[in-house]
Amino acid sequence: MDDKFSEDSESELSPVLCARAESLLATKRAEAERIASDPNALRVVLDSVKNWAERFATKLNSSAFESLTTIFRLLKSTCSGEYQGLDKSSVAILVAAALYCVSPIDVIPDAIPGIGLLDDFFVLTCTIKRLSSELQSFRTWERLGAAKSALSSYLPKFQEIKRVTLCPGWLTESETGNEIVALLSPVFPNAQFDVFHWKSNTTWSDAREYADDRGAIDFIEFLRNSSVDLANTAIFGHSLGARITIRALARLTSEPEKKTLFSRKTTNRVAQTFLMGAAINADDLEIPVACSCSLTPVCNFYSRFDRALGYFYRFAEKRTPLGLAGLEIACNNYFDCMVSGHEEFFLDVASNMSDLVNLLNPKSMASKLTAVNLLSSGFSDYLKHQFELYATFFRNSIAANGGGSDSI
Repeated sequence: MDDKFSEDSESELSPVLCARAESLLATKRAEAERIASDPNALRVVLDSVKNWAERFATKLNSSAFESLTTIFRLLKSTCSGEYQGLDKSSVAILVAAALYCVSPIDVIPDAIPGIGLLDDFFVLTCTIKRLSSELQSFRTWERLGAAKSALSSYLPKFQEIKRVTLCPGWLTESETGNEIVALLSPVFPNAQFDVFHWKSNTTWSDAREYADDRGAIDFIEFLRNSSVDLANTAIFGHSLGARITIRALARLTSEPEKKTLFSRKTTNRVAQTFLMGAAINADDLEIPVACSCSLTPVCNFYSRFDRALGYFYRFAEKRTPLGLAGLEIACNNYFDCMVSGHEEFFLDVASNMSDLVNLLNPKSMASKLTAVNLLSSGFSDYLKHQFELYATFFRNSIAANGGGSDSI
């Protein structure tokens, strides 16, 4: 057996051993409830868990180790009073699991090579499943805090934005964009909103080719055909729309400045650029070029939980997208904001997953998938919901800073 844990420890552990582990875990509950009410005792447990995690880190797979470190941070933040989203009962459950893992007495001794940590992982898995919503809430709280810090410098500038342009992604040709406008309008109280509608209801390969060529040209014309100067414009690009945004900004840096249709001001630089679930390679060399075309740092919201990128893009393109993992090359005037990580994938019971898996036909997916069969599967709704997810995270990040109107 491999020394690393499998993704499904319950299938590796016999029902008898599972029952014993659950029984032993239950005996830890009374002690855990006492510790949960004693900050000093809780700190001792936290130190023990940290030492245990560091000792066995190489034997844990990435998702298991991330889950464990998340539990550690959650308990630490709760103990310090910084995070107040966990009730005492949930704290006791986490402490009981921690006590089981660090205890020298468990169902399978940790020292046994290959299988010594299976029972610990079983206990952790059960605990994570039981408290999945609490863990996801904590992760969101953490990431909103990181985004809050990164976006704090933007707050004074949101009032100055006069135009917000949405560049939506693949299979959104019939979407109005009203949901996204409703989410973002409180952040930009003085801006008019418009949507760059492009012929996205086509095959993936055709849509991608358009994004890389004609789409960039059309988007530049769309941006310039306005009474609002680019220096007062914010762009939100999602999925292939983010790819169009990058291509367009990269072209603008090399073009001579032109007058807008209704204004004498000339500029080739936009005020703000936000990428959301960007369907472009994470090492694309035009990204740094595009970033130089933004007056403020380009902010990329990425999610390791974005299944459309994690499965479809990586299968079709054989590359890692920017919207899944953040930037992989050096770049100025740019920063990443993580919306969600790997664990959300394991914790979430995804109703759309079966639809997505059904699309993964290795022989024909990249070349034969049409808008018709994708739309019938509900995939377009799934992509739309992802845009809403990113936009909601952005809005909440601004609200955490006290920005935007009172309606946030």
